[in-house]
Amino acid sequence: MSLIEKAKFLDNFLDIRYLEKEYTREIYDLKGWDYEGIIINTEDYVTTFFSADGYEYEVKMNFEKYQENKFRSTLNEIKESFRNEYSLSLIPLAEKIAYGTSFKEHLENKLEKFRNHKIGKKYSTLLLEFINEFSIEFVDVIDTKSKNSSFYFLKTVAHRDTLNKLYRITLKEGLISSDTKQLTFLKLFDNLEVQNRVTWIGSTSELKYFIKLINKTELGFEDKGVYKWRIAVKCFVKVSVRSLKEITYKDLRTYKITDNTNQKLDRLLLNAILPV
Repeated sequence: MSLIEKAKFLDNFLDIRYLEKEYTREIYDLKGWDYEGIIINTEDYVTTFFSADGYEYEVKMNFEKYQENKFRSTLNEIKESFRNEYSLSLIPLAEKIAYGTSFKEHLENKLEKFRNHKIGKKYSTLLLEFINEFSIEFVDVIDTKSKNSSFYFLKTVAHRDTLNKLYRITLKEGLISSDTKQLTFLKLFDNLEVQNRVTWIGSTSELKYFIKLINKTELGFEDKGVYKWRIAVKCFVKVSVRSLKEITYKDLRTYKITDNTNQKLDRLLLNAILPV
């Protein structure tokens, strides 16, 4: 099946009854019954799962959620197919980008179809997120030695003074590790590849606020656009309190900034050293 055919497979989700038999079969399998493919049952049901550490927990299964999960799975399969057929092939980079651009346009046309369809609307947000991620990974190729390797402060006259203030306040308020050297912090704003990342010990909400702050052109910074989250994890190390895993650019991009963070960092950073 070609990549275009796999993308066309998404149209099946425009049918409100799509996957009814598959969902019913799971219910029958759960109860140990044989399913002959005649009866349809899309009622909610509860199933039991075991976590990696051995805990047992119940999960309520829903037909619409089942369809959504299958939609996500189909998108992931499409991405893997593109990666295997084009991204990992030996063709020149320019050709890879050309294929990626063409396929992105194909998906954008499909997105419009979903947005204008009664059933497709509920999948349109997922498809848009997928297109954006696909574009970042396969179309808008980032050169690690380019200006997208770190952040940048455009106002040359106030450059050192502003960044020094940022360093002193983030250090004093416990947002960055106490062993962070001033030069290490300043290197995050050189538009060059970062050799030593800074450990962020503030909350994830505070890190996201900070990244948005240092991308505001009205405050003198270069706006890195959609790349800022990828650049952020090249510049800062932040470990999740819950999972003890390093947060990814996807985690950071979708994290919610709390009201407390807005108020705290507006007072400490925006109002104190970066008046608009």
